[in-house]
Amino acid sequence: MNENLYGKAAIEHLARIQTANTDVCTVLIAHLVGSVPTGKKLLVFGSGHSALFALELYHRAGGASFVLPVIEPCLLPTAGPPVIRVLERTPGVALPALARALPEAGEMIWIASQSGINHAAVDVAMEAKRLGLVTVGFTSRKHSEAVKARHPSGKRLFEVCDHVVDLGGFVGDAAVPIGGGLQAGPLSTLGSVFLAHSILVAACRELEAKGHRCTYTSVNTPEGEARNHAIELEAAKRDPLLRTTPSKN
Repeated sequence: MNENLYGKAAIEHLARIQTANTDVCTVLIAHLVGSVPTGKKLLVFGSGHSALFALELYHRAGGASFVLPVIEPCLLPTAGPPVIRVLERTPGVALPALARALPEAGEMIWIASQSGINHAAVDVAMEAKRLGLVTVGFTSRKHSEAVKARHPSGKRLFEVCDHVVDLGGFVGDAAVPIGGGLQAGPLSTLGSVFLAHSILVAACRELEAKGHRCTYTSVNTPEGEARNHAIELEAAKRDPLLRTTPSKN
């Protein structure tokens, strides 16, 4: 039995991309530490399985209160592969989600896409840049450089962003040969979330040390809910999801 094949590949991969992205992660940490106390947010976008990146970073125990997800329901995995496949290649589909986040110049946006070739990711990066945001692509250069852009600009995500967090990995994402010329075991979600949390933990540590409360704790602990409520009051000024009150009926 070879149950450890994916685990071995994944652990080695995470170590590689952590080392390879040390410099850019340091830059992103510094930006957050400098901008968050001034009221700036971190916007996070992805489509298809890359939307899991945005969902994972949003409002969770141990997470950062300054994260705003840029989410479009028709681009979530639950919309269904045939729907997503068409829509993420359709011009402008993701831009309403960006507009709803009310982006402000000087804020940063993280855009996740393994290949970085489809309209959704590139559109969001270009529009965010036009609005004065700092754009960061979480993408695989190896995969992206091996395929052609579908965006009419002819550009891929790594070519339009201010900074690139390189997810490395393989063309097609899957990492483990299983015979017959096939590979299984994708790494992009694991890698992007690993690097993103690495950045956010470092930023939150510095911000909390400076007296800026921005780290959520578990609401399933006696003290966690009270702490989160106070932080949410500030976060709700920009986050419409925190202003939704469930019906008592």
